[in-house]
Amino acid sequence: METISHSPQDSKKATPMNERDRDGHHSPFSSRHVFLSPPNGTPTELIRTYLETRSLAPARLLDPKVATPKPNDVVLHNGNHKLPPVKKIDFCLIVYQEGWHLIDMVFWKRRGACGWLDLQDDPQDFQQLIREALDGKSPLATPSVRPHLHQLDGFIDRKLGRHLTRRELDISVLLMKGFSDKETAKQLKISTGTVHNHRKSIYRKLGVHSISQLMHRLRTMAAPTK
Repeated sequence: METISHSPQDSKKATPMNERDRDGHHSPFSSRHVFLSPPNGTPTELIRTYLETRSLAPARLLDPKVATPKPNDVVLHNGNHKLPPVKKIDFCLIVYQEGWHLIDMVFWKRRGACGWLDLQDDPQDFQQLIREALDGKSPLATPSVRPHLHQLDGFIDRKLGRHLTRRELDISVLLMKGFSDKETAKQLKISTGTVHNHRKSIYRKLGVHSISQLMHRLRTMAAPTK
């Protein structure tokens, strides 16, 4: 998303119009917030600036010890990071990253995601998705991700159900992302030995012997049926 490229210093100049839009009309989103997760890092700072300079919604940093979302708020989370331990109430979780695959979408859907945003899509699509999320719509996706939406449930029920358990899917996705067994265990709050045992089971069920073969096999399974 090339136009979301303001420097971090620009956020100090941003003057969010929480109550009125650029035409002076009352904003329907003034009572709702977009929480950004993780609460630090360059992507978070750039998106915060983008939201505020365009008056899309008041932006807050997600910190379970300080500020947590309320019903109808939106949580915008970087998919390359672990989601912080926030009590799941009726808020909309939107996950963003560059490039999406159906396997990744399934992983985040299991964690309550109602929206998937590809940073490589047009910035106008980003704005539209946020507005729709604040308007209570779901599921949501930017154009490059949208074709996968109708595949999500069917992929879980018809394909994975015959092969991998849901825990094995979680582990497979993290391994595909380059996580070690130790990192995967920490992410899922299980032991390294459990991850190792699941990995062996995954390889056996899918008939693969390496991460590269696992990636190819899962992507083949996720390909649309013609």
